[in-house]
Amino acid sequence: MSGEGAVVDCNENNENEKLERVLREKKWAERKARRFFRYISLTYTVFFLIEPILRHERDAWIALAIAYPIFLISFIAAAETRGRTRWVAYTVLFAVGYAYLPFNAGASGLFVYPVAMLPFILKNPRKALIAMGAQVSGMFVEMAIFQLNHWSVFIGVFFVVVITLTNMYYAEQERSNAKLKLANEEIEHLATVAERERIARDLHDLLGHTLTVIALKSELAGKLIASDPNAAASEIAEIQQTSRKALAEVREAVLGYRSQGLSAEVDRARKTLATAGIKLVCDGLPNELPIAEETVLCLAVRESVTNIMRHSEATEVWMQFRFRDGRLHVTVADNGKGGVKEEGSGLRGMRERVEALGGRLSIQSEVGTQLTIDLPQGAATV
Repeated sequence: MSGEGAVVDCNENNENEKLERVLREKKWAERKARRFFRYISLTYTVFFLIEPILRHERDAWIALAIAYPIFLISFIAAAETRGRTRWVAYTVLFAVGYAYLPFNAGASGLFVYPVAMLPFILKNPRKALIAMGAQVSGMFVEMAIFQLNHWSVFIGVFFVVVITLTNMYYAEQERSNAKLKLANEEIEHLATVAERERIARDLHDLLGHTLTVIALKSELAGKLIASDPNAAASEIAEIQQTSRKALAEVREAVLGYRSQGLSAEVDRARKTLATAGIKLVCDGLPNELPIAEETVLCLAVRESVTNIMRHSEATEVWMQFRFRDGRLHVTVADNGKGGVKEEGSGLRGMRERVEALGGRLSIQSEVGTQLTIDLPQGAATV
């Protein structure tokens, strides 16, 4: 069994490594594609050449030669850096736009580049809208002061608004996807923890019960081996059978425990208690129950029988199943010494399973011990 576990762990590790590698490659491909489109957008700066070419003035070319390198350096810094350096680069981008616009109205497209990246930096969409509004207002103010070509400025404003709003949508979608990814990771983590707790509870119930039976039968076989070897051999054969069955149940618990049925569990409890000289009386056993409820009740019966055999010193046990007001009431009582003061891990696991189905569990242990389970029930029949 340890060899199988090692193989499973190895396979799981390989699958996790493959998944992480695929995710890294996917993230790298997305960054590469985004960087490609970011820099390919620089081809639109050819429109900055229109006015210097049409004006045929040296001052226009000098202004372009000064403004364009500053714009290009600031754009690269804003795209590739983080923190304070990025914000300084953004500030320079806006400043270059305002400083160069009076010399070249066609350069209104300079403002598109910082606002295209701004929604991905500002987590608050309102701040991005305020920044866009301030930028558009500044462009109109410069148009009025320097008597710039209205159409050139209007076209720049149009692209600034459209690209800002479009990128705001994509930025918000990207943030929502990131939140969804974090939520999914948290759900996966909680599901893993819950599954580990389920396996721990089920293994406790399965092994606790089975090991108790094996201990009792081993003790009985030891007493009979001298006086009645045939009976001792029979007990040892049952121990072997119980051990094999326990191994199968442990495997089922790891994969997801499914009970053989409440009726089979009660029959097993009757035989187990009989081994310790305890009589079981059962009344009102349901013929059919939903799988989740039946599994919980089977494990509750098993844990109860294990505790009775270990601690109660009882001679008789009563189990009763009753349906009242759409609920299933289950009672397991014994005539033992009682005195249960604290819940062990088995009883805590039982309570957690019952409460997970919206039920209640109570224990009275003054004279003997009585365990009561109350479950909401609508699909069961008697």
